[in-house]
Amino acid sequence: MVLELLRPAGGVLAETMISLDLFRRRPAVVQIPSEILSDISTGILVCTSPRTGSNHLAGLMASAGLGNPLEWFGGRRLLEQPGYPRDARGQLLRALTEGRSSSGIYAIKLFASQFAQVAKKVNLPASLPNLHYVRLTRSDLLGQAISWARARQTRRFRSSEVNRASPRYDGEAIAESLEKILMENLAWDGWFAKNGLSFLALTYEQVQQNPRGSLEKIAQLAGVEPVWGTNLGSGLEIQRDATNDEWRKRFLSEYADPSSFPHRKKRGFLKI
Repeated sequence: MVLELLRPAGGVLAETMISLDLFRRRPAVVQIPSEILSDISTGILVCTSPRTGSNHLAGLMASAGLGNPLEWFGGRRLLEQPGYPRDARGQLLRALTEGRSSSGIYAIKLFASQFAQVAKKVNLPASLPNLHYVRLTRSDLLGQAISWARARQTRRFRSSEVNRASPRYDGEAIAESLEKILMENLAWDGWFAKNGLSFLALTYEQVQQNPRGSLEKIAQLAGVEPVWGTNLGSGLEIQRDATNDEWRKRFLSEYADPSSFPHRKKRGFLKI
């Protein structure tokens, strides 16, 4: 109603105010109930993108008492739990309770695309108490894209799951996956830079080669001691096999072009 009054025959003032988002509501800071807050010592936000081994790292962290970093904001919780909260506040409270280990450490795994949706409603960093950041990436970006394209086809995102469809090579899907991963990484990198936030940088490869050392770094970041049990592990296995290698060779033979920038679809830049 207000905007219509400000918009006489394409009024410049109204258009300017709309473009500046002057009427956009600021994301809310969630007030954590005292009974939940009293059980929390510190928190860890794993900022990542698909197919970085984040499920493996989540299992390792849980086994060492460093929280339970699942996709509490959207993702698998919505698909697997019909009664899971649809609102960001409810999801945040689940993260602080079900994502918390007995030592009082809560942990969350978050993709940039998920953060973009949450940020429309909730000021996540301001709502999460005593928060520390882990930036998990994968050095082999093409391998990551191939893994994601394959998982989206088969619907098998963990080694503990079964294929729902047979994998088939799709160069276009790999190219799209690669561009989306690059956009996810760019979003996180830009966010950390513009907010001057410090973080622990880990790669998929580092976690695979030295899981204990990676957990020690996370524990040091949070100022806690890991709990070393007898069964340190995630229960997951590497899914990469000869098929991934075959797809890489075929993709490079079809798409590699050092004379130009990466592949773009005809409709323009891909969005997350």
